[in-house]
Amino acid sequence: MNNEITMDPREAFFKIIHSYYLNLAADEIPIELINEVSDIVTDFYYEQYNRFNRQYPKSAKRYSVFQLKDLEHPTAFEMIIKYFKKKDSDRYKDYSTILLRMTLEELIAFEKNREEFHKMW
Repeated sequence: MNNEITMDPREAFFKIIHSYYLNLAADEIPIELINEVSDIVTDFYYEQYNRFNRQYPKSAKRYSVFQLKDLEHPTAFEMIIKYFKKKDSDRYKDYSTILLRMTLEELIAFEKNREEFHKMW
């Protein structure tokens, strides 16, 4: 009997992430941008889950189905900010605050803190 836990396919990860961001965007962010940022975040987390699933077999169940709480990680925030800066530097703050559920002040503080964090290395 095979008790191996299989990981959800990438499409399942994308569907969860895309639905979440689409709901937050509430027609305030163009759908093309939501699609692209969802793809970027999905690729990152799918690769991470895949690696963690193999690296930590005892945690295979945890890394088999995408968990929305992972979108609250600073790495996900950075991916979103970086993407929007590249795609629409004039509106990146507007779009980022929407998807990250932050105020403008919180976004500015986050960017400053992450910049300082990266300077440490």
